Amino acid sequence: MFGGVLTILIAIWIYRTTVRAKAGNVLYWTAGAAVLFIVVQVLFYNLNIFIIDGFGNDIGGEYERDLTDIGDRVTSSGGSGGLQEGFFGSVLGILFELLPLLMGWLSVAFVRTKYILKEDLNVANLVSGISDVFVGIINSFKTSD
Repeated sequence: MFGGVLTILIAIWIYRTTVRAKAGNVLYWTAGAAVLFIVVQVLFYNLNIFIIDGFGNDIGGEYERDLTDIGDRVTSSGGSGGLQEGFFGSVLGILFELLPLLMGWLSVAFVRTKYILKEDLNVANLVSGISDVFVGIINSFKTSD
């Protein structure tokens, strides 16, 4: 769900950037940025799965079950440690969730800075305009009396 909300915010960000930069083909840039974000996100989710499968051990028969069963799945059958167990595993799980979103945003920010704005790559240029998106959203809820 968070990825969907972030995709909408990125589309608004790119739309506002292309309108202000007068880049032309505003909807193509906006749709392309949303597609780029989703594609990079899916690629990094698949990379995460590849990493987990590569370092993981046999999780046993307790993990696989009917689709109608509910409850937690057991990730290790005999207490043997896996890649995502313990404190390191918790931190790694958080990184595996945030990395695809971050890399998707970074790829869109790169395209925005290099090809729409035609500016140098630096942190200030990559994140420019993000606060304007939120200010614009907040201002859209204000009524004029």
